[in-house]
Amino acid sequence: MNRWLRRCFLAFALLPLACSAQTASAPYQEGKQYARVKQSIAPADAKRVTVEEFFWYGCPHCFHADSFVEAWKAKKPEYVDFQRVPNTLGRAEGEVHARAFYIAETLGVLDKTHTPLFAAIHEKHQPMARLEDIRRLYGDVAGVKPDDFDRATSSFMVDSRLRRADQLARTYQLTSVPTIVVGGQYVTNATMGGGPDKMMEVVSFLVEKVRKERK
Repeated sequence: MNRWLRRCFLAFALLPLACSAQTASAPYQEGKQYARVKQSIAPADAKRVTVEEFFWYGCPHCFHADSFVEAWKAKKPEYVDFQRVPNTLGRAEGEVHARAFYIAETLGVLDKTHTPLFAAIHEKHQPMARLEDIRRLYGDVAGVKPDDFDRATSSFMVDSRLRRADQLARTYQLTSVPTIVVGGQYVTNATMGGGPDKMMEVVSFLVEKVRKERK
């Protein structure tokens, strides 16, 4: 075998190893652990990466994932803007829960009501399908006065945030929860990721992917 043929043989012999190494460096693949949203949204600030979690308080999978989301949120990079987005899923109860989320956010007590509302539904099995039930809960866990709750319920701020959340879900064409959208471009969920803990690993991967693609 002459020198030229020997070099060609070695190049082809090493090719599979090079391909294997490249595959190993990308642990997640589009179409498997994540996908592109149907309609992307351009960032307001290209140096920031938004992570939007679409959820519903009545969803047991969202309840199970919440602790993993919270753990990830506590360690997220400084350049990541995390947002929860309640999704009604077109249900009357979903609208009540989405409104409850924005009531708490408007009143500045979301950090005191978010986990208790999840727990009331899924651990204590309390009826939380009416705003009257949630008003009582918010009073107990966050000291929200009934009059303040009622004023926020039908406020312009709560209504506008509800409309924006519904429009955002429609833009991304989301049909299930929990679902996480990264950078307005990529979407993943617990099923695609292989569980809520793995889902958050995919989210971290997508955050860095978005950053690299913007450079």
